[in-house]
Amino acid sequence: MVSDVVSIGDKVELKILDRDEENEKASYKSKVLDFPDYKSAIITMPIVKGRIVPLSVGDRYSLRFFANSGLYECKGVVTDRSNDDNVYILTIEFTSALEKHQRRKYFRLSCVLDTEYYIVTEAELTLRYKLKQDEFKSPEEKEACIEALEQCKRDWQNGIIVDLSGGGVRLTSENLHDIGSFVQMKIQFGVPVKLKADYVSGVIISSEKMTNRVGFYEYRLQFKEVLKEDREAVIKYIFEEEIRQRAKDKNAGSR
Repeated sequence: MVSDVVSIGDKVELKILDRDEENEKASYKSKVLDFPDYKSAIITMPIVKGRIVPLSVGDRYSLRFFANSGLYECKGVVTDRSNDDNVYILTIEFTSALEKHQRRKYFRLSCVLDTEYYIVTEAELTLRYKLKQDEFKSPEEKEACIEALEQCKRDWQNGIIVDLSGGGVRLTSENLHDIGSFVQMKIQFGVPVKLKADYVSGVIISSEKMTNRVGFYEYRLQFKEVLKEDREAVIKYIFEEEIRQRAKDKNAGSR
C-alpha cells in the first residue's frame, strides 16, 4: 500500500495526464494529509503564486511522492474536493500500483539560487584542452599555458538557478547565449558546500525565451568535466535541502 512507504506530510507532485495517458502537461506541488483507505489519499489543494488551484474532479494525474526512502510514482484520479476548516483538500484515488522512481539518474530540486557565470571563449577552451592532454615539451611551456589561461577574458554575468540535479541545472538569465556554449558557474548555495574546483562547469543543451518574464531566457545546462567529489557534494546538498524543505513544510502545517 502507498501508506506503507509514504507518510503524512510528505510532498507530492501532480502532473496532469491527457486522454491517452502518454503526455504529461502542467505540474503542481502538494502534500499528503491523510490516507482514508488503502486505495486513496487526501492531499492539499495546490497553490500557485499565492492562489489556490481548484483541480477538477475526474482529472487524472501522474503522482510522484517524496518519501524518506526515495521517490515513488503512481497514477490517480481526483474523486472529491472540499474545504475542511478553511483548508482546501483533494481526494485522490490511485489507479495504478506504486513504483519506485527510476526514470532519471539524478533527482531534480526546484530552487532559487543566485549564480555568477561566464561563457568560456574558444581561446580558453583551446588552452584547457592542451592542459588536459598534458603533452608539453617542457615545464616552461606548460607554465606559459597556465598563465595564458589565467589571462583569458571572462565576462561574468548574473543568473538564477531554478532547478538543480547531480547532472545539471536549469538557469534563467537576461543574457542570450548559444546552444553548445561552455559555461563556468559560481553557485551561491546559501549553506556551506565543499567543492574542490573553483567553478562548476556545464554546456548549454537547450535555450528558450521565457514567456512569463519579458527579456529573460531559460537554459538547460548539462554538467561537464565536473570532479566526482564535486558532483557528490552537489547531490548531498540536494538531498539535505529536500529534507530541510520537507521539515519546514511539516512545521508550517502543524501550526
